[in-house]
Order: sequence, then structure tokens, then C-alpha cells
Amino acid sequence: MEDIKNTPKVNPYIVAMSVLLPSFLSLAASSATNVCQPNIAGYYGATQYEANTVITCYIISGGIMLPVTGYLVEAIGKKLLMYYSIWLFCIGCLLCILAPDLHSLIAARIVQGIGSGCILPLCQAILLEVFPKEQRGVAMSLFGVAAMFSPLAGPFLGGYLTDYFSWQWVFIINIPLCMLSFLLVKIFVPGDKPEKKGKIRKFDIVGYISIVIAMACMQIVLDKGQQYNWFDTPWICYLTGICIFSFVFFYVWELEYKNPVIDIRVFKDRNFLFGTICSSFINVMIYSTLLLVPMFVQSLLGYSPSMSGLTMFPRAIICFIGLLVVGEISKYVRARTLAIVGLTIMGVSILMLTRMNLTSSMDSIVLPNLLLCIGVPTAFVPITAMSFTTLPAAKNADAAALHALFKNVVTAVATAASSTFIARVSQVHQNYLVENLSYQSSMYQYKLMKLTSKFLIHYPEVVAAKKANGMLYKELLQQARLASFYDVFAVLAMMCIIIIPVLFLLKIKKFKKAK
Repeated sequence: MEDIKNTPKVNPYIVAMSVLLPSFLSLAASSATNVCQPNIAGYYGATQYEANTVITCYIISGGIMLPVTGYLVEAIGKKLLMYYSIWLFCIGCLLCILAPDLHSLIAARIVQGIGSGCILPLCQAILLEVFPKEQRGVAMSLFGVAAMFSPLAGPFLGGYLTDYFSWQWVFIINIPLCMLSFLLVKIFVPGDKPEKKGKIRKFDIVGYISIVIAMACMQIVLDKGQQYNWFDTPWICYLTGICIFSFVFFYVWELEYKNPVIDIRVFKDRNFLFGTICSSFINVMIYSTLLLVPMFVQSLLGYSPSMSGLTMFPRAIICFIGLLVVGEISKYVRARTLAIVGLTIMGVSILMLTRMNLTSSMDSIVLPNLLLCIGVPTAFVPITAMSFTTLPAAKNADAAALHALFKNVVTAVATAASSTFIARVSQVHQNYLVENLSYQSSMYQYKLMKLTSKFLIHYPEVVAAKKANGMLYKELLQQARLASFYDVFAVLAMMCIIIIPVLFLLKIKKFKKAK
């Protein structure tokens, strides 16, 4: 394929702006709908679990497009594929606005997800080609603006539009921005020629079907597992078995098949393999805290959805600034050193979250989040740059798609595991704490008598005693849930430190500066 760099040169920063806008839209479309999910459920008269499919179907449909990105690039070229992706995403947004019922909305979200699937790896591949090799740290910091900033900003923007307008505006706002994206790509992104018909590899329909089945089953299990008590339900077990078998079959088939749908052999490159693992762990930290912190402030501190979104928005701003700054710093500081510093900051910031309690102020919640989003770009930029350093340019499209697919799978598993961890571990803490609600405990008797005396002002003695006992039990449930948050934050902080030794397996390749 003709390399983008062989076409007339365009300022790489202008190209970056052109491809970052659609990438921002595609990622924000996923997290922005999280906050308006209750509104969607109420609008269509659906349950919470039914409305949750609006989110998961977008993730699934986007994920199944990742493996075919490399093949489509060979067939029609990067620029044309970006055209089609933006238009399909835009059509999906329009269909979401016009959807008369929930099933139509789900179908429209699938269309939107298919359009978004190729955008992010295309953005990464184009940035890697238009920037010189010695500026890959800058390229990946710009890519991080879309990959890291948009999921953080999405809930705030979605909440604002839903509160002050309606949930449909989450989709309406995308349409003019998609039009602008198309114009920017058409004008500024250099054209590239697809491979000649004889050189295009044969489409691997078997491999593609296997990964589609695997991802669909995985997302259904993760989405519905907690609702149906996981492996106590037979169909959850069957889907899990099909998912594992399909993933294994996909891996073996792609290694043995002559024309794989995605070149999984790029994992033979040591930097790409371990860099992808490290990047996936960073995604785990981002998305787990993005789920857990709002859950904490809403369920335990009583914050409204808009207030919880407000506590998270400063981290998006800091992450945005950090990604731009770290791109410049990466020119002067060794990539491995930056990554170690970033992971250490992330570990410390997540550990600070264990100091939150039921009387925490907004400052004590915002500060660790700000520190976390200083560490995220500090680690993300050098790790992502090192992941692609030793790969040939011809492998960038396949590698970017596989990189995104791997992170998608790991992030989905980690997000589901985090919410399940809170539910199950809080039950464990409850079993240990309930022994304190015993009449043999002098403290329990004192608290019970004190509360009962207060309720006696308004209720008879029997009712007052029951209400006092119920209030103490409610406090126990809150303390058990609080302890489960402490545990999950401690585990995430420990993971940040554990992943640091993996960085020493990455090679650092030096490039000569272009004259």
C-alpha cells in the first residue's frame, strides 16, 4: 500500500485535529449515554436492565469492527474508510433520535457502533504515519486526548445535555460535528491508495465469525451476570463456555490460517505485546475509577447525578492538559522513566481514595482524581509510543486494531469485575460486622437505647425500638459497602505497582532526528 508519507505533506498537527474530532465523538458516545440511561428507560417504559442494552450493544458492535480494520484499510484505504465510518456513525445518531421504541433505539445504536468501530484504530494508525518516528511520543499524546479525555468528559456532557434539554440531545449534538469531521478529513488528511485487487488478502470469514461470537457472548455474560447471579444460572455457564471456546478457536485459527482477518502475529513483537498489556492495565484504572467513584458519591454520600459528574469533570481537564504537556516532555525524558513515574502517581492517587468516608467533602474526592489524571498521561504516552516503536509501518493498522481490541476485552472484564467485587465483598464485610449488633455488646445497647429514646418522642415504645434497630442495621450496611470500596481501591493501587516490572521488558529504540 502507498504510505501516507509519500503523499504531499500536510502539517501533522492539522491532520491530528482532523482525525481526533471523530475519535472524540465515537468514544464520548459510549460514556455519555451512561448518565441518561434512567431517562431512556423512563421514556420508553423499560427497566434498567433493558435500557442497559443501549450501552452494551454499542460496545459490542464497535468491538466487532476492530478485527476487520486492517482488511478494510487494504481494500479501500484509510481515508475512504474514515469517510464511511463517520457517515455511518452520523446515520446511527439520526436513527437514535427518530427511534419510536426501545428495540429501534438498540438497532440504531448498533449502526452507530459499527460506524465508530474503525475510527479509533484509524486515528492511531494515521497519527503514527504522519508524525516522524522521533515524535511518536507527541503523536500518542494527541491520540490520548481522544482515547483518555473523551470517556472522562462524556458523562459530564451527557448529564448536562440531559438535565437542561433532553436525552435525545446526546445524539443530536453529534450530527453537525460529524459533518465538520467529514470536511476536515476530506480537506486535510492525505489520501492513500488501497492495495491492488490481486494483492488484497482473502477475507477470513471463519476467523471473523468466531471473534464476533466470542465478543457477543462475553458482553452478554458481563452485562447480565450479576443480575442472574453469575454461574448459578445455566445459560450464563453455556455462554461463558462458548465465549472461551470461540476466543481459543480464533487465536489458533488466526495463527494457522494463511490470510487471517487480523495479523495476530504482531504479538510476537515484544514491545507490542508487553506495551499492550501495560496499556490495558491503565485502561482498567481509568474505567474502574470512572465507574466506582460516581457509584461511591451517589450511593454513600447522596450526590445527585449532575453533582457526581461535576466531581469527575476536573480530572478530564487535567488529563487533557497532561496529555499535551507529556507529549513535549517525552522528547527530553526517557520513556521508561516517565512510565514508572506515571504508574507510581496513579497508585498513590488510587490509594488516597481509601481515605474517603461518609462525611467526605468534595475536595477530598476531587484531589485524588486530579492526581490520578496527572499519572495517567505520564504513563500512557510513553507506553503507547514504545508499543509501536519496533513495528514496521505496514503493520500499524493491524497492530492498532489488535491493540484496541485487546484493551476493549480487558476493560470490559475489569469493569464488570469491579461492580461485582463491590456487591460481593460488601456482603462479606456485612457478615463480619453483624456480630457487633448483639445484645452482648455494651456499645450496641448504648446506641440502641439512645436512638430509641429519640424515636419515643413520636412513636410508641415497640415501634421506636424497631426503628432504632433498623437505623443501626442501615448504618452497618453502609459501613460494609464503604469497606468494600476501600478493598477495591487498594487492589487497583497494588496493580499499578505490580505492572511496573513489566516496563523493563520493553526495548527503547533511539531515532535520528530528521534534518
